[in-house]
Amino acid sequence: MSSINIKIINQLNDNYSYIFYNKNGNACIIDPAESIPIIEYVNNNNLKISDIFITHHHSDHTSGVIEIKKKFPEVNIHSPSSNIENTRFVLKNNDEIESSINSFKIISTPGHTLDHIIYHDKYNKILFSGDTLFRLGCGRVFEGSLNQMYASLQRINELDDDTYIFCGHEYTLSNLNFIENIISKKDLYLDIRLKIERELELSDKSVPFRLDDEKKYNLFLNQESLIAKAVKKDLNIDSFELFKYLREKKDKF
Repeated sequence: MSSINIKIINQLNDNYSYIFYNKNGNACIIDPAESIPIIEYVNNNNLKISDIFITHHHSDHTSGVIEIKKKFPEVNIHSPSSNIENTRFVLKNNDEIESSINSFKIISTPGHTLDHIIYHDKYNKILFSGDTLFRLGCGRVFEGSLNQMYASLQRINELDDDTYIFCGHEYTLSNLNFIENIISKKDLYLDIRLKIERELELSDKSVPFRLDDEKKYNLFLNQESLIAKAVKKDLNIDSFELFKYLREKKDKF
């Protein structure tokens, strides 16, 4: 996994923000919703925030920016839209951006919102996926189309298996309960359920998680896994139809 230190910060009810930093005390923030716990951690650990990276415009991913910027006026705000307050650098698909710590390649992932982007650090094997990909699930489609979200997830599906995913919410148990409710053979998820339950017992968190596990178990992400192929056969549908079926069912779950 990455040599960068990554601190998971609980936000609001089930949001996650992330502080990643190096031994020199340089720090960057992903999707701050609440400024106080972030500023406290930064101050307590003698860190200096150089950059804030935003995945999309929803307030539960941006509302901490203003107060952080007051405390750290030199901070650079990176986002997918100039409509996001305080944005200095607008990012688009395939941009490569250097922070004070690392390099990100930007992947555009419309669906949850039209402006959604995710941050991939190939060298350190990390991906900040915002509300596009969750463990065993994906974001609800608010502004984009199901076709857009499906295509966005396929971009993630193409990344290296040993990538560690840091997502925007703790939705894992709900997603797991949903999948077990949908498929006929719940025993296929027994191992991953035990693993997730152990993680939650130890830390109250199910992040980060590896992409290779998601490719096996996340039917929203990968419709070519052994489990997904069996489900498609049972339902007599193709890959996109499986994604559409799952997303529409999950919206009502």
